[in-house]
Amino acid sequence: MNGQPASIESRLTRDLTTILAGSSVQFADISAGTAAGRSLHMEYSATEIGAAGTQIDSGRRYLIASITKPIVGMLAVQLASAGRLSLNEPVREFVDGFSRGPLRAITFRHLLTHTSGLPDMLLNNNELRARHASLAEFVSETARVTPEFPAGTSCRYSSMGFAVLAEVIEKITQTPLPELLQRDLFGPLRMQDSWLGIPSAEFEELQSTLVPCELPIWQQQATEWNWNSRYWRCLGAPWGGMTSTSNDLGRLAVCVLNQGTSPDHQTIIHPLVISSSTQNQTCHMSGLVESDRLHRPWGLGWRFNWPDHATCFSDFVSSEAYGHWGATGTLMWMDPKAQIWCVILTNQPYEVSQTVIQRLSNRIASELH
Repeated sequence: MNGQPASIESRLTRDLTTILAGSSVQFADISAGTAAGRSLHMEYSATEIGAAGTQIDSGRRYLIASITKPIVGMLAVQLASAGRLSLNEPVREFVDGFSRGPLRAITFRHLLTHTSGLPDMLLNNNELRARHASLAEFVSETARVTPEFPAGTSCRYSSMGFAVLAEVIEKITQTPLPELLQRDLFGPLRMQDSWLGIPSAEFEELQSTLVPCELPIWQQQATEWNWNSRYWRCLGAPWGGMTSTSNDLGRLAVCVLNQGTSPDHQTIIHPLVISSSTQNQTCHMSGLVESDRLHRPWGLGWRFNWPDHATCFSDFVSSEAYGHWGATGTLMWMDPKAQIWCVILTNQPYEVSQTVIQRLSNRIASELH
């Protein structure tokens, strides 16, 4: 940012509030900054301060949905850097059922780049949630599917690929994934408002701080398993079950932009994990069509900005920017060229809030440059 930081933050907060007030978004939590730290933090409520207003440090936590995926993905890449797996290694060595013909060729690289052919959601997804299935049951059901295409020949978004990935991480480390994240990432970065699955014993205590999501039509009657249910909030789905705040995710963004180093100069994530996760990993896949390899690139878990696509992060970040959207109305991106980052969390489904989030993102990016 140029000029006086206090006046710029005030002006930016005012502009972002105006954008939100002109929308149907009820709650938002926004942080942004540079590799040096946070430059902006604001919270928004459409109802608590007149017609609209901002608050600071309300204590609200948000279900961040698929931003969970690249965070889990970095743990897998960290295991590769430690020599505990190879990204081109077949998943069948670790997961029961993947020795079956059409699944045999799937590797960790395929899971991390959405090129495995595994589905986004299982056909019986709603039935599994309705009976409060465990994560192991989702993986078991995934092992029974026929892939939508041979691994490495197309790129199609896959949540179930991350269900499988998480099971492997837990098998290798002999540690539950939520515990591993707390130990290796959330704790060292002081992300004290972040959990992969709210601990069941703490749910009642924390429930009042969890922002209820507006629900898509397909979930509105599913009170026992929708995004706001105790089941879903506590399950810890590795493809979309993390709870956090923009401030906590901002701490992660600063760490990633500093090649895995925390503000107190500790190495939290190996620098090679950062560089590999945030390079175009699909450009080398000869089985993909050229448009996917060159114009719809994925890193390892992280997605690059696609300027001509409806889901671009911002019109004003570089081609090197990477990040992720979340179905609950969330967005996180980092631009290593400009050394800036942005986290926008709302409680309105992505298909409704997407344009508003992109406008907020544009305003933030233009100010930070």
